[in-house]
Amino acid sequence: MPEQPLVLSRGMTIVPVGNLQEQLSFLGFPLMLVDNIFGDKTEAAVRQFQAGAGLEPTGVVDGETWRRMFGGEPLSAELSKTGEGDRKQETNSPQLFIRIVLSLRRLLLFEDDNLVANYPVAIGKPTTPTPAGEFMIIDKLLNPGGVFGTRWMAFTERRHGIHGTNQPDCIGYAVSNGCVRMFNENVEELFDRVSVGTRVIVETGAVIPPGGDYVVQPGDTLYLIALRFDTTVEALMRVNNLTSDLIFPGQILQIAGAVPPSPIQFLTISVSPGDTLFFLAQRYNTTVEAIMRANDLNQDIIYPGQILLIPATGVL
Repeated sequence: MPEQPLVLSRGMTIVPVGNLQEQLSFLGFPLMLVDNIFGDKTEAAVRQFQAGAGLEPTGVVDGETWRRMFGGEPLSAELSKTGEGDRKQETNSPQLFIRIVLSLRRLLLFEDDNLVANYPVAIGKPTTPTPAGEFMIIDKLLNPGGVFGTRWMAFTERRHGIHGTNQPDCIGYAVSNGCVRMFNENVEELFDRVSVGTRVIVETGAVIPPGGDYVVQPGDTLYLIALRFDTTVEALMRVNNLTSDLIFPGQILQIAGAVPPSPIQFLTISVSPGDTLFFLAQRYNTTVEAIMRANDLNQDIIYPGQILLIPATGVL
């Protein structure tokens, strides 16, 4: 029996609603913001798209509307229930797991605690953050299209996903609606290596004070720890009297020369008549590109009353 497509409709608050909002914005349908809430404006934009595409303007995103809008296959209504049992049966095979470090904007793939791949990613913006915690891949889909790019892998029940993108310039920034975006060629490689049931660890990667202690976690290397805490492998080896770069889970390391990163601060403003992104960038000492990334804008048109996040540092 073929899988039933995920149908998106008014009142839903799952993450694919935010992806729908992103795709509508990408196609030129104005929305206030990407908030994962299927409300009046989202429904109106869907109806407008359907009417223009020759579909019945129901305001409901069914399988055919998805295919027309995204140019790919819709997500499935039921998340896969398989995978965990299969993973447990293969006890003699190498165990893969994914580790996402939000502060570094990196996705790391490990095989039996050995780092085998390291990819740059985009993560959730401050208003729709990527959730931290321990999860697993619970569904996979080929060619969802649009803002999903060429591959999609869900890792939460609300369908936060690891997926590709049709906006590669966003990689490395905190701009998504909670999902983890990758370059399409990278997500295709990852998709082929992992399965439903693969463990996904999402950590903030918060920096501890200089001179503080750190407990080594499975999959850690001195290189990754040095990168996370803005120090060097040599400094870590020196302060901990290490004669090699081999470390083990549970080991306590002193972090030398760690410098806490300056978090990006955001101002929330309401656009006034006459405002442009250029004038706002000048007023708040930032750039047009930084404002567009912070608000998931794909064009520089704004309107009075629109709510914008302004990156106070000027860099995203």
